Amino acid sequence: MNYRLRFYLRYRTYYGQNLYLLGNLPALGNDVPKHAHAMRWLNEDWWYTDIQLAPGETFTLQYQYLVRELEEVRYEGQVRACTVSPGSHQEIVFTDTWNDAGRPENAWLTAPFSRVFYKRPVASVPGFSSATHIFRVQAPLLDAGKTVCMLGSNHQTGNWNTAQPLLLQYDAQGWFSLALQLPGVPVPLSYKYGIYDLEAQRFLYYEDGEDRQLHTAAINGRQVILHDGILRIQHTPWKGTGVAIPVFSLRSAEGFGTGEFADLPQLAAWAQRHHLQLIQILPVNDTIQTNTWKDSYPYAAISSFALHPQYIRLQDVGVLPDQHPLQRQFGRLRQWLNEKETVDYETVMSFKLAYLHALYDQMGTQLQTPDYWQWFAANEYWLLPYAAFCYLREQYNTSDFSQWPEYNIYDYTAISQLLASSEAAASAAHYHFFVQYHLHRQLAAATAAIHLHGVALKGDIPIGVARHSVDTWMHPAYYHLDMQAGAPPDGFTATGQNWGFPTWNWKQMGTNGLEWWQQRLRHLSVYFDAFRIDHILGFFRIWQIPADAIQGLLGYFHPAIPVSREEIRQRGIDFDENRYCQPYITQAILEEAFGNYAGIMKDKLMVPLGDGRYQLLPEFNTQRKVAAATLPEAVKNILCHLITDVLFIRVTDRNRTLYHPRYDLAATRSFAALGKKEQDSLLALYHDYFYVRQESCWRKEAMHKLPLIKRATNMLICGEDLGMVPDCVPGVMQALGILSLEVERMPKSATASFTDLNKAPYLSVLTPDTHDMSTLRGWWEEDPVRSREYYRNQLHQAGTAPATATPELLQQIVTRHIQAPAMWRIFQLQDLLAAAGHHAEVPPDAERINIPAVASHYWRYRIAKPINEY
Repeated sequence: MNYRLRFYLRYRTYYGQNLYLLGNLPALGNDVPKHAHAMRWLNEDWWYTDIQLAPGETFTLQYQYLVRELEEVRYEGQVRACTVSPGSHQEIVFTDTWNDAGRPENAWLTAPFSRVFYKRPVASVPGFSSATHIFRVQAPLLDAGKTVCMLGSNHQTGNWNTAQPLLLQYDAQGWFSLALQLPGVPVPLSYKYGIYDLEAQRFLYYEDGEDRQLHTAAINGRQVILHDGILRIQHTPWKGTGVAIPVFSLRSAEGFGTGEFADLPQLAAWAQRHHLQLIQILPVNDTIQTNTWKDSYPYAAISSFALHPQYIRLQDVGVLPDQHPLQRQFGRLRQWLNEKETVDYETVMSFKLAYLHALYDQMGTQLQTPDYWQWFAANEYWLLPYAAFCYLREQYNTSDFSQWPEYNIYDYTAISQLLASSEAAASAAHYHFFVQYHLHRQLAAATAAIHLHGVALKGDIPIGVARHSVDTWMHPAYYHLDMQAGAPPDGFTATGQNWGFPTWNWKQMGTNGLEWWQQRLRHLSVYFDAFRIDHILGFFRIWQIPADAIQGLLGYFHPAIPVSREEIRQRGIDFDENRYCQPYITQAILEEAFGNYAGIMKDKLMVPLGDGRYQLLPEFNTQRKVAAATLPEAVKNILCHLITDVLFIRVTDRNRTLYHPRYDLAATRSFAALGKKEQDSLLALYHDYFYVRQESCWRKEAMHKLPLIKRATNMLICGEDLGMVPDCVPGVMQALGILSLEVERMPKSATASFTDLNKAPYLSVLTPDTHDMSTLRGWWEEDPVRSREYYRNQLHQAGTAPATATPELLQQIVTRHIQAPAMWRIFQLQDLLAAAGHHAEVPPDAERINIPAVASHYWRYRIAKPINEY
């Protein structure tokens, strides 16, 4: 016989709004929003629905409410989880309270708090399966020595006798729960939660607000589960401090020329001694494409799931026999690499991979353990394709799968047959399983050890994947492979950034509720308590660069509302596509660029247009063609610059030509050559395109994507929202409870020189600099005008500013961040060490991790000595 689940939600709507229920059952949409279950309006305060289920085994029901109004979707702040026993009751009634996603308390319910800072033992709830009523409430920031209690207005609920309150148990889903038998009890029943001291065994105080009311009476065959939201007590806003450092930058005697996962517990011990609560690292996914130092770039993963062998500790996997050539080299090579100031990526990886191959040959068969097979079964969905990709990459000597003579289009059946029929392929696959299993074990062990120090671990989610990766091979429809992701010009680079990643096909990914993204995050939550979304603006819109361009300057936003030919002309602009969309090249411009060689370059590379302008020959008319041409490098640079001198980027969509204004078009020679009237009209169009017309579009994009990202796990989410930030971004992030990033020397206000730390939102992360920037010491010396301004106006110091950033000055900067109202402040390890008086002998430039303006930067910085020696 079927049984019924009924859901009641207290939520007051207005005309045009509709409520839906999204959950992990087919009747609730299987977590795909477009299939969410429609609810019905009951009265001004309540919506309800019910579904029928067949009896079965006990399972964990997960569900969440959302509101739709036209194209706008708003999700509540959490996914409820509750154990359901089909058949124990004919009907289960859920009575719920809407959880607003922007509430700060939701951040305190995430993994850093539940797994680390306020971790408490999980207990079963006595009488759960047979009780008529289950009361559930959440209580963030509650110390382990206290619990939630309940009292009510009848004898079953204690008759308000604070000497004998009912104690709630902390369950596996993070709720304080109480199961009661209330047959025959008249309703409404008044009750209230409070705090109980377990050590002193006494009632402390009630929660704030009016009494709560139970309105659903006990009936045979029915169980009522009340989700009463968050305990109503006042909290002093929790504040924490963290340290940021790439794993490869750590150093230890046990490591092999690079930081390794096994070094993280030592960093956690250092963090604990210095009263820090969090470690933030850069991405640690496998990036091996070329087997050169260029693979040191951590944001170009070939797999969003596989870990990088760079971070494995070889001796924790196994040791080769003493007579083995690699073992004879081991100690001497390790010492030589560890004495280097920076990571020698190629030598490290060459030896580690060779050593791992030898270990696999020696001990690979020892993997046949229950733990290994359990891990394999849970990860097979990505592990098998990853191993096959690595094998084929080595077979064909390229990660560009489009160049493979076979298997260039991913087919699960064909790949399975390959691994089953080819001994070489099977052996290679099992080797990669072996490496990934040990990487998993080492990172999981490091995470557990970090937690023992009371420290949380924060990961980093790149906005893109490598163009030639397992992800694009398996799911080409999820990407626009003819486009490149990047960023418009900013403080890092005047020509914009081109990361080379394909852009996302969000429409295709959304057909299954962003399942790929949710899988990715669930996988990372095994290791991390929090994560940083790299370039969260990409969830609103991405800077999309055509494949034939190199510089980010030639990109445009996607999605975006483009400009039509008709609109341009309606604004009084005498639009000529050739004039506005082709590079503006004249004799004067050529003479300025090439000097005495202008005539030669004109004759060799261009054709005249007849109106005083010139056009590049077809073989030189894109930046990619120029880069591939046999020309002096200086000439290539000039031609690439000339190609950017356009007013519009032309795009063909569904056989219709549309236009996107080029970023900073007023700085072009083409713009300068126009009349004042056309210039003013273009500037008005430019302002409308970049700052007005897109806001609603971008807001809707983010509100459809980010809630699904958030609901995948219980990790705390922080967004890197730097750059050209649309006006809608802060509101969306606040509404969703996603922490923003506030960098003191990169204010988000165009009129400010520095971020006002005292006005930083509580739901934010403060930092004086990121891994893409110079350290505080470096900035102080490289930009003396601004650092002197900072000295006077932010630190309020009189007199002459010091020429270098002294430890005392750095301590002032750190203290300012600590005193700010933000939830988190995170410092680069280099800044904290310098503030403590270390690293004075290290040149500031040598401490920099990345230079975004350098497309092929070598990521190799290492701290000067092991962290336990500081």
